[in-house]
Amino acid sequence: MSRACSTCQHLKRSEIDRRLAAGEPTAQVAHDYGLSPSSLHRHRTNCLKLAASNAIKKEAARGSAAVELLPSKETLGAAYFELRERIDQIVAQAEQQGSLRVAISGLNSIRQTLDSLARLAGHDRAGQINVAVQTNVNVGVTQIAERLIQHFDHEPDLKARIAQALVEMDDDQAAA
Repeated sequence: MSRACSTCQHLKRSEIDRRLAAGEPTAQVAHDYGLSPSSLHRHRTNCLKLAASNAIKKEAARGSAAVELLPSKETLGAAYFELRERIDQIVAQAEQQGSLRVAISGLNSIRQTLDSLARLAGHDRAGQINVAVQTNVNVGVTQIAERLIQHFDHEPDLKARIAQALVEMDDDQAAA
């Protein structure tokens, strides 16, 4: 019967696993959490099925390099603009020659390729849009006070606190 993994039983297992998955050296992680390096190595290999930290860092570097090779938003935008112009030209020519189906099929393939590149590069996500809304509501302090006092009529303590706050607001406005 095999013995339970001491790292799997550790209180900070999630932190340890995250650091190992990020490619941090086993010896450093073991030192930081008071574990034996050999025990942590077995945990990384047997429980997490992770490669050595150098291999993890190499894979991360390859991923970063791949992302750098993807086209920018500007490049994709220019390609779409060019595609639109080509579509217009081909449609005009295809209408004259009567071979619209083949031309549109090829252009559709180009569009799908551009869409795939945009998704890979992360440019397909909608941008954040901030909208400012201004409303002009002509409700006076007196109207608000009356409504609050009526609504909280059955709670005298709360009603008194609201009335006091409204009086203070009114005094602040009069001073300004």
